Amino acid sequence: MKQLLWVTTALTISASAAFASGPQLYTETVVETVAMTTPAPWQGLYFGGSLGFGASNYDMSAAYDAPTPPLNVDLNLPDLGGEGAFVGLQAGYNHQMSDRIVVGLQLDGTFTGITNDTALNATLGTNTLSATYDLSPSTIYTLAARVGYLTSPDTMVYGLLGYSRANYSGDLNVSINGTSVFADDYSFSMDGAAIGVGMETRLSARTTLGVEYRYNHMGRYELYNGPLGLAASDTLNAGFDASIHTARVFLNYSF
Repeated sequence: MKQLLWVTTALTISASAAFASGPQLYTETVVETVAMTTPAPWQGLYFGGSLGFGASNYDMSAAYDAPTPPLNVDLNLPDLGGEGAFVGLQAGYNHQMSDRIVVGLQLDGTFTGITNDTALNATLGTNTLSATYDLSPSTIYTLAARVGYLTSPDTMVYGLLGYSRANYSGDLNVSINGTSVFADDYSFSMDGAAIGVGMETRLSARTTLGVEYRYNHMGRYELYNGPLGLAASDTLNAGFDASIHTARVFLNYSF
């Protein structure tokens, strides 16, 4: 009986304390999840190197004019050219605009062994005019914009449009009846446009492998413009329109 009394008393005291303390409030803990943004796989700086093969093309033309006795000779030699291998270095930046579109800017330098050896012979009355020249676009620097389309998350096809400066080196020898009238080693630069297409695929998170074809149109260069001395007040104007075709394989590292 005493034990029952003690238990009843204890329960009454506990209930009174709970009632006195008022109702219990429970708060729900809300855990916010923060979405982690993944960097675009084709975004950022990159640098790399390339190997390839190229061809230079020259459309030669020359005009000789002598007023006394009257003589006009025009000479056109299209599609003269040379071939050779090259190495290159490039650096640039890509910006991935969407899941499919990538735009970027690239600066590259190409160091070539493309060389052309040409000999010209023309008969002017009783005189024979001969000219030989060696010509090479030894270095080509290009600043270009690229616009790419992702055919898959790891593969991009792109077009390229930019500005190029080609530094040429060579030598020219002009002779009449076997006697040299002009001989010189020379170097000069030409500015032109670059256009190309390529494909680049991802090998790993930071490395890509690509292939590219590029065409450089360099405009016209005057080789010689002056008198030859075959007749009084005679002149010779000789020059060429130049272009360069290249195909390359390149490897880029991004960071």
